[in-house]
Amino acid sequence: MDTSLVLITVVALLGFRSLTRTVQQLRGTRSGVSAPARCVRVHERDSATGSSGDRRAWHVFAFTAQDGQWVEFRNAGTKRFHEGARVTVRYDPADPQRTATLAGSPRAALAEGALSLLLMGLVLLMFLTDFPENLFS
Repeated sequence: MDTSLVLITVVALLGFRSLTRTVQQLRGTRSGVSAPARCVRVHERDSATGSSGDRRAWHVFAFTAQDGQWVEFRNAGTKRFHEGARVTVRYDPADPQRTATLAGSPRAALAEGALSLLLMGLVLLMFLTDFPENLFS
């Protein structure tokens, strides 16, 4: 199988996954209910650039849904939280596990989804047009 076809398929699947996550978050922010939550874990690592000052972080938040279900979800936003920090989350009661997001405007979810889709589209375009070969020829 052609390597570029495999890469195009992977990029397309990642773009689709990003789009579905954005739709789920929008569903949580628009039609959801609010609940108090806490940051239960913070994961940090150095970025791929190798710079010691450039660290990536993602947070795990937990809350109790209306039906009593304990829900944990991961958020990789740019805002930093410490373990134990109190936040407000929004979620769709029909599916709290998939729709939970930090309370805020739907613009944040749209911006994150649009940016990831744009990046996936650029990578896809590069493979479709044989960008690396055209760049160095």
